[in-house]
Amino acid sequence: MAAIFTAVFGVVLAAYASLTPVRGGKMTSETEARSARWIVDARVNPSKASAETFVMRYSMCWIASVGVVIATKAYESFDRWGYLAYCGACAAPAIAWPLMFPSRADAGKPLGERYIVKANVWIAVFSFIGNYWYTHYFYGVLKAEYTFDAHRLNDVPISMYLMTHAYFMFYHVLSNAALRRIRTGYVDNAQRFVFECAAIGAMSYTTAFMESLTICGFPYYSFADRHMAYTLGSAFYGIYFLVSFPMFLRVDETKLMPMSQVFWEAMGSGMAVLCLLDFVRVYLRIPFQMRIQ
Repeated sequence: MAAIFTAVFGVVLAAYASLTPVRGGKMTSETEARSARWIVDARVNPSKASAETFVMRYSMCWIASVGVVIATKAYESFDRWGYLAYCGACAAPAIAWPLMFPSRADAGKPLGERYIVKANVWIAVFSFIGNYWYTHYFYGVLKAEYTFDAHRLNDVPISMYLMTHAYFMFYHVLSNAALRRIRTGYVDNAQRFVFECAAIGAMSYTTAFMESLTICGFPYYSFADRHMAYTLGSAFYGIYFLVSFPMFLRVDETKLMPMSQVFWEAMGSGMAVLCLLDFVRVYLRIPFQMRIQ
């Protein structure tokens, strides 16, 4: 793993060295709004700014709860309803809280115009496709298996559909911040494009690896070969984010996106990932069969 991460971040650092920072002259309100930033400017896009801040704060709560559940092995007391209730509780605030207590920026807005609603729709569509379809590639290619008692849809625990929503909301708000910092902080040229591609690749692999590493304390998601899961599996899982990170950023970033476009771009991103996963499977000459128990 050390060699893989050395190579990945070596490419990122090499690309970073060629970047040209944005250097403005006299600061005006317009140039300040475009200056390098991690979080979207609340004066320009208050709905997206408040939503990203909310997701980051709420994510700290469910991440802490996962740590407690894993550390105390509280999951040993869960039955299929317990898993459903816990994972649902982790995902629900992302949807319910902004609806019950809309931010000042969203108060009085139709639901379809609120960024947090668009973000939830995008992630819900993409994570559903990921669980329903992509999980079977992990079953077939990595010989992964969920062994806990669960309600299932297409042989994937329904609780995982819910938990994925919480995970993906967090991942994609973080990736928004990183990509926004690159796009607002450096001159738009070929060098920046190369660096952004390298950064997306590094973030994708690291995100996938860290999730695999942190879930290792949960014994009911198993792999035939854990080392292969960390190496090949992280690269396989990282394909999701190669597509989704830059596509999710597009939602209301430079202009407002209608809900219909949000839905279809999430669907298109899901199909792009499915194709890439299957291209890799075919290259590795691994037979595929969707298993349904």
